[in-house]
Amino acid sequence: MTISKNNKMMAHLNFRMKVILQDGRNFVGYFKAFDKHMNILLAECEEHRTVKPKPGKKADGEERRILGLVLLRGEHIVSMTVDGPPNRDDESVKLPKAGGIPGPGQAKPAGRGMPVMPPGMAPPGGLAGPVRGVGGPGMGMMQPGFGGPMGGGMPGRPF
Repeated sequence: MTISKNNKMMAHLNFRMKVILQDGRNFVGYFKAFDKHMNILLAECEEHRTVKPKPGKKADGEERRILGLVLLRGEHIVSMTVDGPPNRDDESVKLPKAGGIPGPGQAKPAGRGMPVMPPGMAPPGGLAGPVRGVGGPGMGMMQPGFGGPMGGGMPGRPF
């Protein structure tokens, strides 16, 4: 049985991961999210990089920076390895699993002020627009010269 790349990535969410980039930097943090381009979001992230010695010195050093929340572009990632288990003292909101103990609520349709129609009977108007004669002036009112400040009452004559 094959496991898709997406499922493998989902299995490692919230784990502490070490990500190596093309330029040699290492990022260690909690793996929070990814997308189709393999861009990766790390929380509580630290950057580790080796510092090359200046000419005349022999000792290599390693620099460490604390960065926090980091988005790494998938194009630059070389590898990802598990560095530790998920964080146990996770302060995120705990939501109950589906099928758990039901709450006191009751499901009802959100009528939004409209009466509930039986299936098969379309409400008046719908997507076709308002019913004829609703929502505007009558056809006679739209004729030029009818009423108004200059109109005398006879269509076609201004006075």
